[in-house]
Amino acid sequence: MQPGMNDLKRTGRRAGFTLAELVVTTTILTLVMTAVYTAFGSTLRAWRRGEANLQSYQDGRTSMSILARELGCILGGSEHLFEGKHNELEFFTVSPPMDIKKGEDARVLWVRYHYNRTGHTLMRQEAVVEKPLPLQPAEGAELDKTRVKLGKKHSFDLAAKDNVLGLEITYYWVPPVERVADEPPEWVEPIEMKENRQGWGLPQGLRATLTVRDANSQSGKATFSFRTAFRGPTTPYNEERLGSVGGLK
Repeated sequence: MQPGMNDLKRTGRRAGFTLAELVVTTTILTLVMTAVYTAFGSTLRAWRRGEANLQSYQDGRTSMSILARELGCILGGSEHLFEGKHNELEFFTVSPPMDIKKGEDARVLWVRYHYNRTGHTLMRQEAVVEKPLPLQPAEGAELDKTRVKLGKKHSFDLAAKDNVLGLEITYYWVPPVERVADEPPEWVEPIEMKENRQGWGLPQGLRATLTVRDANSQSGKATFSFRTAFRGPTTPYNEERLGSVGGLK
């Protein structure tokens, strides 16, 4: 026998792993991979929720900013054409159209905002005004809507589909009060209305609240709200005109 042969035989007997070692190693590797997969899955789900919420928050803020800006640019002389309900409103404003084919310059636009219950989104419609708007009719006369000439209407989703849960609009009218000379004005509680019918005119203020989905909150939703007081010539409050239709709240 050659020298060192016994050492080689002894080394050969100890090479490889026993069954017990393989079982232990496989078990440890399985536990480690399970922990890694669980952590990865949790991180991925959290990232997806964060992305979804980020989209909802961006939609909410952007939508309310656009609405507030256009309400602040209501076309003078069109106050009698302003109208709205608890979840929609339409008016005439001076603003750059969203339809890029119309250019980037401000135009006289008819715009309408409303909540689409089917798609759960906030819709904005616009159309360029092509002819002068009709003047306010005499007291008791009806407005001739055929004189309102609009171009092609275009619709835009201001929020991702299925993200919007509701739009709530409240209209504020402030009754006039007699002021005493050299005294500060007296606080008057504004009257809240859930609608503003055509012909009533432009109220003194408005509040809009948009509710969107929020997967991270306990309620599952988040709200974005703003109030605005109209700077233009608003319509004086008239209890006989507004109260006679049962809209007084």
